[in-house]
Amino acid sequence: MTLLSIADDEFVIRASHLERIVEVYNERLDRWERESLQDLVDVVWFTHTFHVTFTHARKTRFATIKVGWFPLRLPTTHQRLWALVAYDVDMDHSLVLLTNVPLHSVHEARCVYDDWRLRSRIEHGYRFDQEQGLDVEDMRVQTLERMKRLFFLVLAAAQFVFYLIDTWPRRAVRWIRELGGKLGLSMILMALISCYVA
Repeated sequence: MTLLSIADDEFVIRASHLERIVEVYNERLDRWERESLQDLVDVVWFTHTFHVTFTHARKTRFATIKVGWFPLRLPTTHQRLWALVAYDVDMDHSLVLLTNVPLHSVHEARCVYDDWRLRSRIEHGYRFDQEQGLDVEDMRVQTLERMKRLFFLVLAAAQFVFYLIDTWPRRAVRWIRELGGKLGLSMILMALISCYVA
């Protein structure tokens, strides 16, 4: 297990192979000891409880999440990481997140957990920008300056669309979607952006 970090970038990833060996610091003996990540997760002390809402396929579920965390490092690179264990009481399921963000308080742990929960919105935004909505990969600009302008405009257009989805009545958003599909307005929008970029 190797994790690459560019400069001071922060990351949060899900640990999927809990049988991996990591090192944890034993304060009593003043040394690093090797343990499997699963063994550490099994004995983590849950210090705080969150109440969160999950929405999937237009269904909402309220959940009670217990969290605990501990520092560790990777045996080969000695890269310092933190493991955040989020236990869903209702589903009897633990999520283990690895991050290079130091976790010294419940506020920091909650921020890391909330960042992880945003991943689905990031995936939807990426899909909208590249595949289903604005089709940014289909634009044919060749200079770096034009690419910068294109990406700025596509990002602005995507944020505007997301703003409408969050603030307009559902009926109005549905009408715009139907209108765009029938008239090919996503292509018209991209044509207008192309004129500006060129």
